[in-house]
Amino acid sequence: MSERIGWIASASPPFVPDPVIEAYKKDIDRTLLRERLRLSVEERLLDLMRLQRFALEWREAGKRAFR
Repeated sequence: MSERIGWIASASPPFVPDPVIEAYKKDIDRTLLRERLRLSVEERLLDLMRLQRFALEWREAGKRAFR
C-alpha cells in the first residue's frame, strides 16, 4: 500500500505557487492570524458578538447624529 501512495505522490506535478496569491501574502500580518487561532471557538464567537454590538452602537450613533 505504501508503494502505491509513493507512486501517486511522485506522479504529481511540482507545486507552483500562484503569483496573485503570493502578491497578497506579503500584506498579511500572520501574527494576527496566529493570535486568533490560539483562541478557542467560544472565545472567537464572544469576540464576534462584541464586535457586532460595537458596530450596532456606531450605527445607532450615526442615525442619531444625522436626524
